Amino acid sequence: MPTDDHPNQEVSQEGEAAERLKIGTHYRRNLRAAVRFSAGPYGYTLTLWSTGAVLTGTHGIPTAFSAVTFVVGAVLAFATVGVSAFGSLKRNLTREKGHEVLWGSGQIFSVGLSVGAATLVGYYIKGFLAWLLTGFVVTAIFLLVVGAESTAAYLWANRGEERG
Repeated sequence: MPTDDHPNQEVSQEGEAAERLKIGTHYRRNLRAAVRFSAGPYGYTLTLWSTGAVLTGTHGIPTAFSAVTFVVGAVLAFATVGVSAFGSLKRNLTREKGHEVLWGSGQIFSVGLSVGAATLVGYYIKGFLAWLLTGFVVTAIFLLVVGAESTAAYLWANRGEERG
């Protein structure tokens, strides 16, 4: 059937439907990639923001030095867990194939336990050491527990495959 702006061109309803499906499929594939690659940073952002808020509640507004010690604690934990996971800091930090299970990226336990740890450190440790220790503890807890969450998700998704 000719259209108003292209009177000589036939427009196929099937062709339009196929094009919409193709665009929808492309969008969904890109949406999956966005969620998959955002999951870790998203959970870690929630962890750092909420644990920093807890620590601010127990210790007040941090000085610049306190904020830097929080960052130093976080960096030390990242390096420590990274070395234990890869054997050194020189190895490539890539995700193992098959571990991108959506529900394993929710990070409920890793964020929750990190917030709990920040609360405990905030109440029992005083002074600038609280900032260093909170940064270290919450980063270590987050990374270790998110590794366990991803492993549990992988095992759940692949249950029964090896027995087959």
